[in-house]
Order: sequence, then C-alpha cells, then structure tokens
Amino acid sequence: LPVKKKPRTFYSAEQIEELEKMFQKDQYPDKEKRREIAAVVGVAPQRILVWFQNRRAKLRKLQKLSIEGNKKYPASSA
Repeated sequence: LPVKKKPRTFYSAEQIEELEKMFQKDQYPDKEKRREIAAVVGVAPQRILVWFQNRRAKLRKLQKLSIEGNKKYPASSA
C-alpha cells in the first residue's frame, strides 16, 4: 500500500513571523515548547516539529552558500 502524505501546511505571514521569532530564541525546542508554540500559532505540534527541521536545514544551506561565496570572492588585502 502506498504511504499517504500529509497535505502541505500553508502558514500565514503572522504565523511565519511568530515562528521566526521563536526560532531566533531557540532552534531546538523541546516537546513542551513545541506544544506551546503550536497553541500560539494554531497548528499541530507535529507541524511545528517539521517547520523547525526545515528551518534549520534552510539555515545550514544559507551558511554553506555564504562560506562558498567567501571562498569564491575572498576579501582583498590591499
């Protein structure tokens, strides 16, 4: 039997703003903190878990691109 994927969760601008604020405070919220965030944002705690996983992946990707960009264009020492 094929595994049914959950439908994509779409976040409003206000929800994203709140999630980003929480992410700045703590990138690895525990179960209880995720429940609190879910209550504030209005989505399931499991969706909060996935959002934080994806946000951390995005951060790592941006950091990697930043490091590679610095290697390509090193600061000139003139």
